[in-house]
Amino acid sequence: MTLPKLSKFRYQYHSSHILWFVLFLVSFSLQAFEWVDAWRFNRGLVEQGKVWLLFSGHIVHLNWSHWLLNMAGLAIVAFFFSSHATFSQWFSVVVVSSCVISAGLWWGMPGIHFYVGLSGVLHGLFLYGALREIRFYPMSGYVLLAVLIAKLVWEFFNGALPGSEDMAGGRVLTEAHLLGAIGGILVWLSEWLKCIVVKNP
Repeated sequence: MTLPKLSKFRYQYHSSHILWFVLFLVSFSLQAFEWVDAWRFNRGLVEQGKVWLLFSGHIVHLNWSHWLLNMAGLAIVAFFFSSHATFSQWFSVVVVSSCVISAGLWWGMPGIHFYVGLSGVLHGLFLYGALREIRFYPMSGYVLLAVLIAKLVWEFFNGALPGSEDMAGGRVLTEAHLLGAIGGILVWLSEWLKCIVVKNP
């Protein structure tokens, strides 16, 4: 008796792996060379004109445990979801989620003076990946979507998940998770609306 091939879980190269590797390499280098303070979101320095810190803050981390947690999340996205979208689609999610988070931090949370971490962007990638998963594997896609929404709802009402701040080594800004997820949804919605327009010119 032969076992069925689990092709979904077999590694296959995808162009988006380049994007994941670049994010990994840059964030690792910044952590290794201890350039976190120079690259983190710093409201005071942004006000002085260093606007790139609005975006570079997403790829630096509090410490190595924080970095490892985020890289584990990135690896899950790379392994399970990469083939569901093109390089440009994934890149759009990274950019849009980063912009939504940064805008939310800047205008919506003036009390936040420093921010680091990829977790907000990861929530955008996860939610977008789960929505794309539904096209190929409906059952797992809906389950993942339900779990992610449940997590965001929990965080909205109760704050960070128990133990997450201990693992990260600092405060978990759950608002960034929600903003990042909104970024992922916005990309998915724009693609969905584009499909409707194409089908019904």
